[in-house]
Amino acid sequence: MSKPARLYPKEEPLDVKPRLIWIGSFIFAIVIGWIGIATATVGI
Repeated sequence: MSKPARLYPKEEPLDVKPRLIWIGSFIFAIVIGWIGIATATVGI
């Protein structure tokens, strides 16, 4: 039951992923906000 050793030494990518997730969610929220503003302006 030996797992690949590649899966364990992942300390550096862990510092990058939360930032990418945060930026992605931030951009997603901005896009959703713009869609809401557009639909509110058009009146759908």
